[in-house]
Amino acid sequence: MSGTGAAWNRVRNRIRSFPERLATCGVEAAAYGKCVQAATAPGQDLRRNLCAKEFEALRNCFVAVVRAAAGPSYGLPSPFPSPAPAGSATYLSAEPGEKAAKKTLN
Repeated sequence: MSGTGAAWNRVRNRIRSFPERLATCGVEAAAYGKCVQAATAPGQDLRRNLCAKEFEALRNCFVAVVRAAAGPSYGLPSPFPSPAPAGSATYLSAEPGEKAAKKTLN
């Protein structure tokens, strides 16, 4: 199965190049890290979505780097789910016998 070996080599090369490619997101990673650090300082309260803006910028950078590295044939949706808006809860709901649907509470 020589085709399988070639596929694994492509995957291995992509994984090896990942740290170098994601290093281009250093500004976004630093901003997110500073936000989390400030939120976890003594006397602070770390809450969900507190650093959502910074996380979204980092996420967008990662997605852009992955898509650029994969080339034009990369037509898949983002592997990262979008976070729920601040102050809302997202869940999957389904009654017996029906398809699950994503719902957001405000």
